[in-house]
Amino acid sequence: MNAAPTTPETIDEAAFRAALLARGCNTITVVEWEPNRLSPTHAHAFTARGLILAGGFTLETADGARVLAPGDIFELAAGIPHVERVGPLGARILSGRLDPV
Repeated sequence: MNAAPTTPETIDEAAFRAALLARGCNTITVVEWEPNRLSPTHAHAFTARGLILAGGFTLETADGARVLAPGDIFELAAGIPHVERVGPLGARILSGRLDPV
């Protein structure tokens, strides 16, 4: 699957940030998206892993769509075409970026 499923355990922001660092993510940021934002089909040159802190969005890949809400974790491999549709509350995401070596 291109977008890894949500992990079953609950993780807080500090623990997720520590896990991103341990994994080798070289860029860790909190991203804030405005309500109803649409990012048409695109791909990234890096693998993205994120924890939804507030609001939510739908991540669409060739494998289908996942609705992500607070507490959900996602991972999207580099080069995977996808669409991001932010919900009416916007989205706040703790995001880690793992650049290819």
